[in-house]
Amino acid sequence: MYADIILPVPLNITFTYRIPEQLEHRTVPGARVYVPFGKGRRLTGIVVRTHSVRPDGHTVKDILAVLDDVYLSVLPNQLKLMQWLRDYCMCTPGDVMKAALPSGLRPDSGANEHPYKPKTEIFVKPGEKLTNIESTDYSSLTGKTAVRQKEMLDKYVELSCLAENPLNPNPVTKKALLNACKSSSALNSLIGNGILELYELETGRLPEFGGHIQDPPQLSPAQQKAFAGIKDCFRTKNVCLLHGVTSSGKTEIYIHLIREHIAKGGQVLYLLPEIALTTQIMHRLQKVFGGDMCVYHSRCSENIRVEVWNRLTGPNPYKLILGARSAVMLPLQKLSLIIVDEEHEPSFKQEDPAPRYHGRNTAIMLASICGAKTLLGSATPSIESYSNAISGKYGLVTLEQRFRNIRLPLIDIVDTADLRRRKYMQGLFSPMLIEQIDNALSNGKQAILFHNRRGYSGTVECHDCGWVQKCDCCDVSLTFHKTTDSASCHYCGRRYKVPEACPSCGSKSLRKRGFGTERIEEEVSALFPKARVARLDLDSSKAGYESIISDFQEGLTDILIGTQMVSKGLDFDNVSVVGIIEADSIMSYPDFRATERAYQLMAQVAGRAGRKESQGTVIIQTRQPDAPVLEMVRRHDYKGFHKTQLQERLAFNYPPYSRLTIVTVKGTEQSSVEKTATNLAANLADLFGPDRVLGPDAPPVSKIQYRHIRRIIIKAGLDMATWTVRERINEAVSKTASTDSIAGISFSFDPDPQ
Repeated sequence: MYADIILPVPLNITFTYRIPEQLEHRTVPGARVYVPFGKGRRLTGIVVRTHSVRPDGHTVKDILAVLDDVYLSVLPNQLKLMQWLRDYCMCTPGDVMKAALPSGLRPDSGANEHPYKPKTEIFVKPGEKLTNIESTDYSSLTGKTAVRQKEMLDKYVELSCLAENPLNPNPVTKKALLNACKSSSALNSLIGNGILELYELETGRLPEFGGHIQDPPQLSPAQQKAFAGIKDCFRTKNVCLLHGVTSSGKTEIYIHLIREHIAKGGQVLYLLPEIALTTQIMHRLQKVFGGDMCVYHSRCSENIRVEVWNRLTGPNPYKLILGARSAVMLPLQKLSLIIVDEEHEPSFKQEDPAPRYHGRNTAIMLASICGAKTLLGSATPSIESYSNAISGKYGLVTLEQRFRNIRLPLIDIVDTADLRRRKYMQGLFSPMLIEQIDNALSNGKQAILFHNRRGYSGTVECHDCGWVQKCDCCDVSLTFHKTTDSASCHYCGRRYKVPEACPSCGSKSLRKRGFGTERIEEEVSALFPKARVARLDLDSSKAGYESIISDFQEGLTDILIGTQMVSKGLDFDNVSVVGIIEADSIMSYPDFRATERAYQLMAQVAGRAGRKESQGTVIIQTRQPDAPVLEMVRRHDYKGFHKTQLQERLAFNYPPYSRLTIVTVKGTEQSSVEKTATNLAANLADLFGPDRVLGPDAPPVSKIQYRHIRRIIIKAGLDMATWTVRERINEAVSKTASTDSIAGISFSFDPDPQ
């Protein structure tokens, strides 16, 4: 017998190994196996098929070991999803395996030889003398003079309830016993005399829930109507979109749906776009589901991820899994519902490395494979999802009023260009925003300030000659960070000192242009010296985003400054003012989705204001007050926004009227990259038509880590099958590779780019 095996290597094939006779009954699809690979290497692979056909042309090696004893690490439905990801994302099986299976479950003969170490603890149990004593007068075992030993033994008897249950005493850890009686010598004497014994037990790292389970809050009439509408949609549709305005109580509806599915024996996967959101949502869910839920995302330690995985493949799996996009890869035995909250968020898209999958789309496919339902939720749905809903492909349920009938925030648009001409601006802040923040602080309320750029300033520039400090290995200007007194590249992570004089002309008139969240924090602290100010962005969150969010939620922070992390579904009761410092930066990005992203970001961050008691206020500062998208944000007019976007996209044949795939060509030699990309674009145009292929073009950042980048965009028609698109792309790449010298050139593929 032979097995076809996926290995974590960058080759677009599976590998065939012979199954030793003694391993045949355990070598089945989904099992992890340990195999030799190359000269002296050992790798862990996943069996995808067993058969009796010996491969021709090469020596077939034997499987060394099967790593799964009782329960398979990869379920049949996961194998189907992995195959779909491989084909849809145009990547290798090894890429999918590395994305799906935690490295702790993939030992090899290299640095990852022993990746997972079970957590164990030392326990104390009765020794032979204590077990055989016929009375409960345990003091006779220690003697009259051994006072410390007697105290230690008495404490063990108390903690273990040995007298009440001598055949099955409660487990007692060595640590707990020594904390109660601080005498390690007495414990050693009891062990040496055969009165007590030590033993080691695997305890695991997964937290135990110690609180009390509560019933979820009752749904309001509007929520109850939406809840019933979702269940009605699921009778005829596999996917339903819940379009509910911010603070309408979508989470409470999710909780009631989860309860119903768990009560029927199903599992629920609850996906969030941002890891920072999981902490706040986790506490709300734990109150209802207690120990039946777990959290899984990329910031969990590798050992925790392995233990969650093992629990899910075992006999008592978690019933509710809360996680970021990587949680779609988990082994789910009884999946019946997937909830994709904030489904519009681009954070659901995996950019690098491959597979470049979209968490929302992958969730829908996983649910289809498992026979489950998918609920998408958002106050600002993606153009594609809302189009699918109004066309009837998905079900659609709307929730148009906020919880407790709180009115949507009042939005004011401030023209900063006019204010600067009249010298009314105070640094980065308009008089209206300063007044609103001051009123909020005076009334014991909180404020959120949003700007989608971290760091202190955007660039370091010479005032005389225009020189801009750039990264040596990426084609991008550096961002100055005052906290580290350095300029950083946000693509490769390198840091540079800011020169004292311009390297180009020698001038010392270097200035810092633009601004980021660090500078906003500095100016806010100067304007409101008594306010407690915090910053939530990628830099500050490295030290612990949970504490930043919890401090703000508990009222220990007055003003929270952040990037788009503050816009993603966070629920704060006491925020009355939200300020969007510079809307222009998110409206002017060179991308066909720029207007959609701008609307979503501004509407979502505005939705953090006035969520519980009274109507909130939102101030949008901009140099383009007449931009149409701002008026639609001000009126909370999503339907009007969606209609105008459809008109624009139809005119230029963008999604949802086509399916995009980006082919990226990378290499260290710019001329070779340009030549290969040009030839590839011509070959693609022959297969798809010249009006369906754009490029090759240099992206906004055209060099990263010394590798030059060119992109080609393919707009495939909706009438063309997905697999036909993939075949034609592969055909064009093969033709290009056969006619060009592509040494040092790599190709990557991004379906449904965001």
